[in-house]
Amino acid sequence: MNDSRPGNPPAITSEGGHNAEPPSVHVPAHPSGRQTDAGADRIRVQVLGTPTILGVPDGQHIRPQAMEFLVYLIVRGGSAYQHDIRGDLIPEPPHRLATQRLHTYTYNLRQIFRSISGDNVYLRLRRHHYTLNIDAFDVDLWTMRDAITAAQHASSPAASTAALRRAFSAYRGPLAANTGYLWLVRHRQAVSREFLTAAVNLAEALADSPTEANAVLDIAAHHHPDDEILAAAAATIRLRLG
Repeated sequence: MNDSRPGNPPAITSEGGHNAEPPSVHVPAHPSGRQTDAGADRIRVQVLGTPTILGVPDGQHIRPQAMEFLVYLIVRGGSAYQHDIRGDLIPEPPHRLATQRLHTYTYNLRQIFRSISGDNVYLRLRRHHYTLNIDAFDVDLWTMRDAITAAQHASSPAASTAALRRAFSAYRGPLAANTGYLWLVRHRQAVSREFLTAAVNLAEALADSPTEANAVLDIAAHHHPDDEILAAAAATIRLRLG
């Protein structure tokens, strides 16, 4: 993460682009995980697709590097130590300058969060450890992962299918698409594989509803058109569906 790096900042108030769901294909959305209890005062953040903070007032500006810092914390479950952040996001500058930049990004994020949701503790720094207040955020990646976990521990096939629907509906595209974050590759691959596995499992669970099962496979292929594992699984499922 470098202040002088060229490139456009991630979108802040809207989503879309080539990662958007095809308009002719729809799978019903269901609330899940952290979103179920999300109140109006939660900070809604999307990192699946182009990173986006929803509800940012006009005139407020988030630094591209601050957005990258936020995505980094979210990908790591909401927390990270300063030395890891510096090593992954700000490796070039001296220690003191890198730390100053982190303070700048933290200040920028806190301003944005307060402008959306008022006074609260959103981001803490204690003993060189940055931590997001998870209860103050509604994040699509966390929703997807919560739903996948719920599906794995479901007490019935119906509950598992409902959880898989929630996981599938949370996905809007590859993790932090269109950003070029240098540290992101392995995380993006892991998240994509989680989504694709959930999509295949959902399509299999919807075998009695071939139209909906095919819609799931079509949307998954739209997000990941070159994935060979998905293509092979989709061919097998469609053969069974007839």
